[in-house]
Amino acid sequence: MELVDGYVHQSGVHCGASALRNVTAHYGWNYSEATCFGVGGGPAFVLYEHPHEPWVTFRASPTWLERAFFERLGVPHLHRAGDDIETAWETVTDHVDENDPVILFLDPASIDYLPEDPAHVPPHVTVLIGYDDETALLSDAAMEEPQEVSRSTLEAAWSHETFGRLENESLVVTRAARTEDETDAVAAGLRQAATYVVDPLAVKRDARGPGEEGLPAIRSFGDYVGRWPELPEPARPVRIARRSIDEHGDGTAYRGLFAESLAELGQRTDLPPSLADRMDATGSQWNTVAERLEEILEHDDPQPALYEEAATLIGNVADSEAGLFADLHGELGPVDD
Repeated sequence: MELVDGYVHQSGVHCGASALRNVTAHYGWNYSEATCFGVGGGPAFVLYEHPHEPWVTFRASPTWLERAFFERLGVPHLHRAGDDIETAWETVTDHVDENDPVILFLDPASIDYLPEDPAHVPPHVTVLIGYDDETALLSDAAMEEPQEVSRSTLEAAWSHETFGRLENESLVVTRAARTEDETDAVAAGLRQAATYVVDPLAVKRDARGPGEEGLPAIRSFGDYVGRWPELPEPARPVRIARRSIDEHGDGTAYRGLFAESLAELGQRTDLPPSLADRMDATGSQWNTVAERLEEILEHDDPQPALYEEAATLIGNVADSEAGLFADLHGELGPVDD
């Protein structure tokens, strides 16, 4: 098997931010997962109507985080999508031959080592670090060790059309250099995070499909949860929602990770330390929502009161985030990218 020499795999909370941490460490840069998450744009909330089921699902982080990270730091990189499978495979394996790890954007439902119900809406971010004619070796932050998958499995996971459209997409560093000021990159990432939650239409980036975004999406999600007992199979959307909040063992919809981002990066942008504390408290609120959804799943029959309680908790989260991100937005000013 051809391998990227010297690459060190580490698991993490967010698949994309951990991939960025691991890839940049390969090039000798000492970024934490929280720093990568903050510079890339932090948390989000995008609500998608399921095209084949009578319910909604959501992402708790933006779909552009990895590209934005490299753009803000001015790291030369190549982002490709839309090639036929043979061309895409040849391209990424050529990069591995040159000892460059390649970020891949995949459908989690098609990856056989992940749970049957997907942990989140695509894309799921992994790093290609080795290959042979029949096998790919992936560094996936959801797992403690790198994972071998068949080439056929990878090809199936590399495209997705339901929502979060994917078509053989990859991202690779082409020169290990940073051309933009790091403090400016930090401010831009935190500014976008705040703007996207408060005023998502002001952020000119692609959510990979039609979906409600930001604070209105969180409030709508709460309304939907309150109506889920009426569905034929209410447990399934509850289970997927819980996994979306609790992805990779983090029960805070990435608000806990963003609290770490604010604590680490806020010093560079003169943010009040209290913002990190408030973000951590909001993460605890999300964790309470996840616990209530777990309680719902413990009952064989729908318990409308539990669904209504979960909906109320989600409304409380939206209220907390409205104040917190408005204050963060006020500290940093309007988005500029």
